[in-house]
Amino acid sequence: MIFLAAIVFSFFAGSLASSDKKDTEKDLYWPEPPETPRIKFIKSIASPKDLKLNQSSFFKKVIKKIVGIDGNDSTLLFPYGIITDSRNRLIIVDQKSRLIHIFDAQAKKYSSIKQPKGEAFVSLVGVALDADDNIYVSDSYTGKIFVFDRSGKFKKRLGPDEGLFNRPTGIAIDKERGRLYVVETVKGEVAVLDLNGTELFKIGRRGYGNGEFNFPTQICITGDRLYVTDTLNARIQVLDRDGKFISSIGKIGDAIGDLDKPKGVAVDSEGHIYVVEGLHDRVGIFDQEGHFLLAFGSTGSNRGEFYLPTAIHIDGEDNIYVSDSYNRRVQVFKYLRNGSSAGQ
Repeated sequence: MIFLAAIVFSFFAGSLASSDKKDTEKDLYWPEPPETPRIKFIKSIASPKDLKLNQSSFFKKVIKKIVGIDGNDSTLLFPYGIITDSRNRLIIVDQKSRLIHIFDAQAKKYSSIKQPKGEAFVSLVGVALDADDNIYVSDSYTGKIFVFDRSGKFKKRLGPDEGLFNRPTGIAIDKERGRLYVVETVKGEVAVLDLNGTELFKIGRRGYGNGEFNFPTQICITGDRLYVTDTLNARIQVLDRDGKFISSIGKIGDAIGDLDKPKGVAVDSEGHIYVVEGLHDRVGIFDQEGHFLLAFGSTGSNRGEFYLPTAIHIDGEDNIYVSDSYNRRVQVFKYLRNGSSAGQ
């Protein structure tokens, strides 16, 4: 069980580079000693250099052509959706560079995916993987979902010619059933499709009641449950995979444990629910009954601080990846199941 703790950090000041230099002296844990640690800061990733990865020449060409910056500058510009695949590659969609970054620590290689020929990336938000590690990416502005194979080769797109999507944001895939769940922010619903893009059914409608949404944004699937960020209702709704309402977590407010415009959502191996609070620059953790347990982060640029975090992903080893968008990095933490500081 995670212990309740309120974590307060210094207010945002200075650049990311300068703060990193002065903030590397000790390990960071939440809660702080003498309480048993449950969350540990592991590292910050802003470019392939942070993982000592080799950059492909393809990346340099894309950056020069699309972004207009030096090809040797491969830093993240505005990371958003984030996920890891079966080979533990870290996949990040970047709204500003309009690229899909792929960090492969095991192979010590970095690569990226650019917009397909005849298409355009405008506002990349969500990313999901099917059972074959095909990469699905949502573009909220164009109303399309792009599909690539694991090597980055373009396979197909879903919408908008078929009239499927208005503003798709968060996406998730039920690998067992082969279902794609697409959060429709403006419509206030979740569309459920097969992996060929055929609509199966819809979940919810605009509103304030159970199973209704007010500008939902993100979604994740864990086991037989869906977790949907119901942003303007300031809550996380928990549903079964067919869309039946189970419970609601969180309430609007400014206190630690309250929610105000929640963004990303993820679940660890013990069922704890992690909610990214973009407005308050922190991550709140709840149990399955909705009880607040712990928070980590606040506004800043040091390790463990955030400046508009937008998305979160937890892998099978309980590594926690948070897109720290305005700080142009992804921060990595770890849930310590037994309160141990070992294991990274």
